[in-house]
Amino acid sequence: MLTVEENERLTRVGPQTPMGKMLRRYWLPALSSAELVAGGAPRAVRLLGEDLVAFRGDDGVVGVLAAACPHRGASLVLAKNADCALQCLYHGWKIAPDGRILDMPAEPEDTRYLERIRQVAYPVREAGALVWVYLGPAELEPEFPAWDWTSLPDEHILVGKAVAECNWVQCLEGAIDSAHQTYLHDSASRIERDRNYARWAAEQGLDPTDGFDETGQIVRPWADGRPKLQIEDTDFGFSYAAIRKPLFKEDEFKNVRVTHFVAPVHAAIPSPAGWSQLIIHVPMDDYTTAFYHVRANLEAPYDEETARVHKNAAGLVPGVDLDENFYKLANKSNLWKQDREEMKRDRFSGIRGTVTEDQAVQESMGPIFDRSKEHLATSDMAVIRMRRLLMQSLREFEAGAAPIGLRNPIPYASIRGEERTIPLSQAWQSVGRITESS
Repeated sequence: MLTVEENERLTRVGPQTPMGKMLRRYWLPALSSAELVAGGAPRAVRLLGEDLVAFRGDDGVVGVLAAACPHRGASLVLAKNADCALQCLYHGWKIAPDGRILDMPAEPEDTRYLERIRQVAYPVREAGALVWVYLGPAELEPEFPAWDWTSLPDEHILVGKAVAECNWVQCLEGAIDSAHQTYLHDSASRIERDRNYARWAAEQGLDPTDGFDETGQIVRPWADGRPKLQIEDTDFGFSYAAIRKPLFKEDEFKNVRVTHFVAPVHAAIPSPAGWSQLIIHVPMDDYTTAFYHVRANLEAPYDEETARVHKNAAGLVPGVDLDENFYKLANKSNLWKQDREEMKRDRFSGIRGTVTEDQAVQESMGPIFDRSKEHLATSDMAVIRMRRLLMQSLREFEAGAAPIGLRNPIPYASIRGEERTIPLSQAWQSVGRITESS
């Protein structure tokens, strides 16, 4: 439980808020690469309470600028994208990706006024099928977080995106909460599939250490709703294990699901061998969050059928689950399209797609949940640790220290979640182990 004052400090992200200032010290995704077409329409970006505009010039270079034209504030989201620059519709000012004013066609031809003005432009990195932006002080720009998939061609990566209509902390808490897997994301049919898998593995005499099927979907050989949580702090945040009894041979084995919280907004969740997954919750403002689910095939391009299966399971199919701006079609106004008849049959939540399930419960808590009214339990250990780490980092940041994750080199390329069934005597730290090199 937090006090009302602590909750405000944790959740608010505007330019003048303590947390907003700290979050601006990190590289954050602004949008997916696929959203920008060379010479195409600019895209509105809402990030940390600020309105930005992103565009891709004819040469493929991406720019991210303040959305208001420096002349008289007209939105550059309406601008013409031509000649590798944005031209404001109002008076024709032309602005380069780096913020230089290239032309003021309504001014005298010999004007040098344009040399005295610069549009606010932010450092941009395009990597891993995402466009990343740094909003902080130029002299404090950190090293770019080179995850194991950020150097891969876009064809290896599937980026799922959705907008959650609630505060970012509610979303992040869900990403690092392993206990809800058994309930929110489970159903009678899923439990039965787990039982069938365990029975089959036992009959085959197999050691059930691989919990994924051929499409990369996880097949959990457990139905233990009371995980034991273990946590270890790290330079980037923490690693934690949800330890459960397997469906068979529980006197010999344990199921271990390891997730890594990578400050300030990332959760590296379990991935099968040869794959990598990262959940990112980026605050658009205090009341809206951009959710990104990055799945990367480290060994081969994503095939269309596997991509279709993954999008469908998550509830991230454009036109079916999402509108053109990544808002969910299942939302508060229609009770997230919950199907009570489906609940009677084989779906615990009655809601289609794991992402929609997550957003339904998170949005149902209100725009910003009042954490002074909650009653935390043992299953909330990771959530409690995440809050403490961020609040501690915030205090240290205000005292002049670098934020958590920016103080020492972080081996991003080797941070990968994992789920395995291992012998009881084996340490959980052997699962999802982080090394200095990938």
